[in-house]
Amino acid sequence: MAEITQRVDRQLNVKRFEELLPRICSKETSAAPESWSKENPLYGHCAVVSVIAQNLYGGEILRASLENTPFFSSGSHYINKIDGVNVDFTRAQFGNEYPVLEFEPRTREYILYEPKTGKPRLTMERYKTLAFNLANTLHENNALFNEPMYKLCFTTALESTCKKMWFGCVITHNSKVVYAGANRTLEPLKELCRPNCIRDNIQSRTESMIGACGHAEEFGLWEVAKKGIPLSECDLYVAGVHTTGLPWIKAEAEHTCLRCSVQMYNAGLGRIFVPVNDRWAPITPEEAVSQSMLYATGQKKVISQAARH
Repeated sequence: MAEITQRVDRQLNVKRFEELLPRICSKETSAAPESWSKENPLYGHCAVVSVIAQNLYGGEILRASLENTPFFSSGSHYINKIDGVNVDFTRAQFGNEYPVLEFEPRTREYILYEPKTGKPRLTMERYKTLAFNLANTLHENNALFNEPMYKLCFTTALESTCKKMWFGCVITHNSKVVYAGANRTLEPLKELCRPNCIRDNIQSRTESMIGACGHAEEFGLWEVAKKGIPLSECDLYVAGVHTTGLPWIKAEAEHTCLRCSVQMYNAGLGRIFVPVNDRWAPITPEEAVSQSMLYATGQKKVISQAARH
């Protein structure tokens, strides 16, 4: 376990994650809400916890059938393999009767999406809720996490297929949500992410046209425009999430992507809201272009708020 702890994101080591799990798991996030209880808070959480643990620590997800065990009604059990070590974050749900199991690898896509249709399973919503619970707990007393629009941006970002950074974008018109979506890999450009993202070797916020992903903001602009909704009357909210599943909260009100800010400016968008410390902060498209230009030319570097624990 020492090796795993050394690898982990500084914001959340394995021991701390294990301590937080009983606090963030609930009836809402359990696969078997009718059997969940406060006395056994990890019950029915193995699949979603394994995906969150993979976000944080990498490694593989392993699955075993519970057939021919006293827990056969649960169907299967998931654990993680991190740095060659099998780690069962929800072992406590079995009490003192841990079954003998044979595990085999499974992908996160297997857990979150229907294999035939590609549509999200019900597990996806439980995963997103649990991930938000974790972020909320790590940023305890931060009023931003009480904002419904931030929760929607954050949980939408978790649907991203980007290998470097996840973003969730929400656009409102007359205070009504008219779009919610994440950045995602574009099919014609997917080779740029095989085996690794081409942007791994590019300084962040520079050369913004190079990459395999369409940005959350640009998808949103096009979708709203197709609906015939005047973008000048719209507000756009955008929030970033690290691929660890932990939030990126800005230290100042700014937009750092020149690619998106130019499009928002040309579209005549109303206001842009970004998460700053403990609130949403508004900026204009003109300000966004000026700010992102500084990053694109290397005159400024990103500073994000450190997580508070």
